[in-house]
Amino acid sequence: MRSRISPFRIVLIYALFATLWIFFSDHAVEYFVDNVTVFATLSTYKGFFFVLITSLFLYGLIKAKITQIESMQKKLKENEQRLEYVIHGADLGYWDWDYVHDTHIVNDRWLSFLGLVREDIHEEVTDWSERIHPDDKIIAQRAIENTIRNNKPYIIEFRMRHSDGHWVWIEGSGAVVERDEKTGVPLRLAGTHRDISNRKNTQKEILFLALNDPLTKLPNRVYLKQELEKRLLDELELCFLFLDLDRFKTINDMYGHTTGDKVIQVVAERLRASLNELDFIARVGGDEFVILSSDSLHVKTLSERLLQSLEAPIEIGFEQFRVSASMGIACSPKDGKSFETLFRNADTAMYEAKKSLQKSCVFYTKSMTEQLLNISKLDNDLKHAVENDEFVIFYQPQINLFTNKMIGLEALVRWQHPVEGMIPPNNFIPRTEETRLIIPLGLLIFKKALEQMKRWQEKGFFDGILAINISSVQIEEEDFVEKIEAIRQEIGVSALNIELEVTESCFMNFPEHVSKTLQKLETVGYKISIDDFGTGYSSLSYLKQLPLDKLKIDRSFIKDLPYDKDDQAISKAIIALGKTLNLEVLAEGVETEEQKAFLIENECDSMQGFLFAKPLSAEVLEATFHQN
Repeated sequence: MRSRISPFRIVLIYALFATLWIFFSDHAVEYFVDNVTVFATLSTYKGFFFVLITSLFLYGLIKAKITQIESMQKKLKENEQRLEYVIHGADLGYWDWDYVHDTHIVNDRWLSFLGLVREDIHEEVTDWSERIHPDDKIIAQRAIENTIRNNKPYIIEFRMRHSDGHWVWIEGSGAVVERDEKTGVPLRLAGTHRDISNRKNTQKEILFLALNDPLTKLPNRVYLKQELEKRLLDELELCFLFLDLDRFKTINDMYGHTTGDKVIQVVAERLRASLNELDFIARVGGDEFVILSSDSLHVKTLSERLLQSLEAPIEIGFEQFRVSASMGIACSPKDGKSFETLFRNADTAMYEAKKSLQKSCVFYTKSMTEQLLNISKLDNDLKHAVENDEFVIFYQPQINLFTNKMIGLEALVRWQHPVEGMIPPNNFIPRTEETRLIIPLGLLIFKKALEQMKRWQEKGFFDGILAINISSVQIEEEDFVEKIEAIRQEIGVSALNIELEVTESCFMNFPEHVSKTLQKLETVGYKISIDDFGTGYSSLSYLKQLPLDKLKIDRSFIKDLPYDKDDQAISKAIIALGKTLNLEVLAEGVETEEQKAFLIENECDSMQGFLFAKPLSAEVLEATFHQN
């Protein structure tokens, strides 16, 4: 490390050298020279020599200092260039503030953030604080005050006005770089600015996506929860309206999700337009919306307005869609005081509305939760029952009306509950269809019935037609035919001995798929019958297109025969239709000789009902027929 020599020491050394030179040189000349003239001449030369020596000495000192200064200037310039490269590479704007004279120096990059060039400021003193956003001035002011007081650098984010008027987000840093050595008063502050508008916009977009649905731009479930919890603190009453579109899945399945998304966007816009100023709406699922309203007195009017907004057809391209919705309403505090409770209870009420044929909007009651708990218990019990094979098959004979001989058996499932005993199918089959548990249960029933059929064939007891009910949920499965065929072939029963009973509702949702499935079954050899005919809504045109063998008249048209004229007319019409289409007609629920006589008179082919036999277990059925 090079030692530093002060100017005082250099002058001191020079004065000492000069004094010694004068003193010793003069004495040396006097000692050797006596002649005055020669002494004067030598003194003159001695003086020139001193000037020469001191000049060389000064030259060396000055040259060394100049070289040192040039070296320092070169390094300083290199450092300045490196700093400039760093500032440029980091996309930083630089500012320097003369705190004493209140003047600012900024680089071109700093100006560019605000859409300015050097010519725009004309070197005058500019109060840049006037460009800071009014809401952010206090942030900048406190940061500067803190760094002056505590001598600590700061980094803050604030907005400055661009030359075209919009606001630019700036990340600013600064520090005191020079103070008065005696008083400590700041003399200069300096720092950098960075344009972080893109980052801020990205953060804003991320925050929007975190709290809003990207398709409809409505608040999402997270935003809804925040809003609800805030309102619960501020408002005495709050209504939670849960709205779900009816059968929306059909639109997605038939027209694709792109069309479905467009329908959802129109629905969202209509719902939003129906709200009051203080109401809040969110999309919480595919076709589910929640509305918060503080106007509990008029919430019913609001719900009606929301549902009416969906009545007009929605036009997407060349298609028109008519959508409806079901709505459940829960109100705080009586129906819950938390997001989870209100959401659950409104959802429960909405499903009650879906099940109702008369109401599209239902208010929550505590009995609904009790019912929901019962359904949940039923679901668990049913799942356990399938896993543990708690189901038994009963069989009801089908009788030819003209020969009185048994021509077939219908397999009817019963649930042998370990606690509640024997449970009839009407009490659990509809729920298994809703939960799709009917798929494994249906295969289990099919297998058990065929195994019994195989035993009867081996005994020579029965070799007629075994009718088995098939749910529409099963038929919707792509591999339904393959599954039942694998079971049938494993057991070894002919498809010609099996009749599959389907209801008219099978054709409502996916008529083409159902038709193709029934065609495949008919090709294998299965017989196909329509159960409960006359109670559904299918088009009669499908009857001539489907591979049908039998129509079963529903028991609701048989029970009041032969006295009810409407039932007479309907029964006659179904029998005539069956004959026209060359189909066998069977009447269900025949219990009296009068009903039987009416059916024979109108040429119905067969019957089943209590008049001949109730559904019987396999053992009781065998014993009964052996006795008779």
